[in-house]
Amino acid sequence: MCGRYSFAQDLIRLDELIDFVCRVPAFMPRYNIAPRQQVPVIVRDGYLTVAKLMRWGLIPSFAKDENIGDEHIYAWAETLAEKSSFQKPFASQRCLVPADGYYEWQTTPHGKTPFRFTMKDGGLMCFAGLWERWVRPPQARERLMGRPGNLLQPGHIIETFTIITTRSNAMVAEIHDRMPVILQPEHYGWWLYEEGKDEHLKGLLHPYPAEDMKCYRVSDLINDVTNDGPECFRPG
Repeated sequence: MCGRYSFAQDLIRLDELIDFVCRVPAFMPRYNIAPRQQVPVIVRDGYLTVAKLMRWGLIPSFAKDENIGDEHIYAWAETLAEKSSFQKPFASQRCLVPADGYYEWQTTPHGKTPFRFTMKDGGLMCFAGLWERWVRPPQARERLMGRPGNLLQPGHIIETFTIITTRSNAMVAEIHDRMPVILQPEHYGWWLYEEGKDEHLKGLLHPYPAEDMKCYRVSDLINDVTNDGPECFRPG
C-alpha cells in the first residue's frame, strides 16, 4: 500500500496547518515520490517543530545493513508495539509526512491499475510517521586507515522514516485493503509531542473519513519512478 505519494505544493503552505522551522533546502514539487528518496518530514527537535529532509524507508538504529529500510517503507498501526524496529520510534520519534495525495494499485485480471487519492478540497494532508537515525558501520577501507572518527561525519549518518498504515475506509477499500494514517490537523501537535500515552496515540491511528477524500484513475506513467512531473496527476 502507498508505495508512492506526491507533494507538489509549496512547502510553506504547511504553515497554514502547523507552525514549523524550515530546514529544507529549495524543494521542487514532487509528483511521484518513491522509497529511498529524500523528502520533507516534520519532526520534534527539542521544543521546536522542524521540517527537514529524510529518506523514505526506516532503518532501525540496530541494523547492520541499510538495505533493511526497503522492508520498512510502512508500518502497520496494529502491531507497532510488537515490532522491535518501531517500538523506540513510536515512543519518542514520531513525525508528520506532508503530502497532497498518494497512489494505490488495484489488482485486476488484466494487471494492476493505478489510482490517486487526495483530499476532497485538494488541500494538503499529513501522514502519521516514525523516524530513526542510523549510523553506517565503518567500511573496510576506513578500518584499514584507522579513522573511526569518520563515523561522526554527516555522510555516515542516515535519517529515515516510515509511514503508518491502517485498514482502509469504505472508498479506499474498493481499491486496496490498507491506507496511510492521515491525521487531522488538530492532532498534529499531539502526535509530535505527546509522551507516555500509547493508548491515546493509538487512538489516532484510524481510517480517514471517506467522505472527505476523492480518488481517480491515473496514467500508467506513475509506474516508472523516473516520471515525476504534472503528467502523473492526469486522469488515465
